[in-house]
Amino acid sequence: MRAHLLLALAAPLFAGGQILAPADQTTVAAEVRVIARHDGKPEILIDGKPLAAESPHRGILHLTITLAAGAHEIALEGGPRIRVHSGPGAPASWPVFRAHPPGGAACTSCHAVRNGEWAFAKASLVGVCFACHDREAFPRTHTHEPGIVPDCQMCHSPHGSASAGHLKLGREAACKLCHN
Repeated sequence: MRAHLLLALAAPLFAGGQILAPADQTTVAAEVRVIARHDGKPEILIDGKPLAAESPHRGILHLTITLAAGAHEIALEGGPRIRVHSGPGAPASWPVFRAHPPGGAACTSCHAVRNGEWAFAKASLVGVCFACHDREAFPRTHTHEPGIVPDCQMCHSPHGSASAGHLKLGREAACKLCHN
């Protein structure tokens, strides 16, 4: 049961694709980076209007856009839709989305095309994460050593999150997936 839940958190699949960033019902900066996977026509819609997105590899979309203040819908044509808010007046319950990696790093900082597929630039996601994050500091903020879980994205959202530490769930809930 736990393995199925972990897999569902690590790589949820939606008909028509998946919006990886930003997260649904979050407050975003005026300039927001949209990252998505698609399994059909590669088109991102902002408030119902199609915008040209870069496609660094088949099935991957990337777009940086400056949003006017207010509520917005980001969608994949025929696929999932999310709602975000930029500027003042966001719903009080909507947390702030923080992009990761910070500073608008290029997709190729973590990804590369290997064997014709879009993959991690290193052999594992853990290797990619420790290219920037300090392996020595890891034990001070985690209750386990690196490598105990197959990869960092079982708990963390590599493209950004509205939770501390880019966790997919709150810390207690994330830890309880494995530790009852």
